[in-house]
Amino acid sequence: MRWIPILVLIAILLAPCAKAATVAVDVSHGEGTVALVNPVVDPASGRVIGEGIVPTLSWYEWAYFGRYQDLESAGAKFLGDRITYESLRDVDVLIIGQLHEPLDDDEIKAVVKWFSLGGKVLWVSGDSDIDDGSYVQDNANKLLSAIPGVRLRIDYATVTDTFSNAGKSSYVSGFVRPDLHTPGASVLNEGYIGEVGKVLFHEGGVIAWVDDSGKWHPLIIGEIPEGVYRIVTTSSNGMIEDNRAPEPRAYGVWEKGIFTLLAVEFVKLPNGAEGILIVSGESPYGSQVPIWVNRYGNYLFDGQRFVSNLLNWAVRQSYTLEKAETLSTTTTSTTRRTTTTTSENEDTTTSSSWTADSATSSSTHQAPTTSPEESSGSGWLVAVLAILLLSAAVLAFLLVKKR
Repeated sequence: MRWIPILVLIAILLAPCAKAATVAVDVSHGEGTVALVNPVVDPASGRVIGEGIVPTLSWYEWAYFGRYQDLESAGAKFLGDRITYESLRDVDVLIIGQLHEPLDDDEIKAVVKWFSLGGKVLWVSGDSDIDDGSYVQDNANKLLSAIPGVRLRIDYATVTDTFSNAGKSSYVSGFVRPDLHTPGASVLNEGYIGEVGKVLFHEGGVIAWVDDSGKWHPLIIGEIPEGVYRIVTTSSNGMIEDNRAPEPRAYGVWEKGIFTLLAVEFVKLPNGAEGILIVSGESPYGSQVPIWVNRYGNYLFDGQRFVSNLLNWAVRQSYTLEKAETLSTTTTSTTRRTTTTTSENEDTTTSSSWTADSATSSSTHQAPTTSPEESSGSGWLVAVLAILLLSAAVLAFLLVKKR
């Protein structure tokens, strides 16, 4: 019995280390809610083929912007009708689906300020330029261009594949093939049906990037900027099509080759903080046929496993990133000067603040002095060690009780 107080103490100490990541989704800009909560239906056959994202990935703390009663019933936290910085502060991962309505300037500033805290993950979804998809592309690029240092963009085109598809060239079956030096790539390759994961990009867009001068480039071998990694691509039979204005900025119409469907970027912000950006030509939720699906007619995919792997990978990698509050702490120095004639000590402290400069805002934001997230990139190691310690304590307790 004497071990019980110790076990209780260890459990209390473990609580902050075991904090689940908070993942927020936006449904306030016409993104749709398909595959978020309700069972997923195969669009081709009408059969139920799986559970929604939130109940399946229940180990995350879920939150949302917009009005959707099913999300609230599933235990997700309502953050408001629109995106604000105050609502975002406790969020670790923000997923934005296909923006059929644009974020307003204040919402964009809020996302930029939140991302500039460092250690955050932002997933921005795009679309093809079929029908009103070009508006989705433009709305996504407006947000991407507002974040300092971000290179990834969604080009104004549609990507097709005459070899790897689900019965139609625009229903692209993308290959999960992370670039060779992608950090922690093994997490992204786990548990697929075949040797290589396959993900459906149903009438999806193609990823490009811009340089410091604003010039657009294709995201292909030989033209991949530092800190950017391709995760999902077409086969070598990929093709670029143009369905409505504007014309593609980085690719040529009818150009053939291996094209990028989803990429990640380790973003270095002006204040020294770092964040992870995911940009995809299709959305994991909300669209007519989201990435999450595992089946389309007779075609099988790894959508659920891939989204699970990608979020797992992103959260793990985020622990290694520089945070604004950490930088602020390390730039604060305290010096002690001793005066020998009076034997008195004088403490002098100097500190530096940080600024988050946005392409749409010149205001200066002060980093918070505290954060609800893990305070360092080694937080998960601490949790593992603490769990091992708890296990040892339980074992010792059982041995003592047996005697």
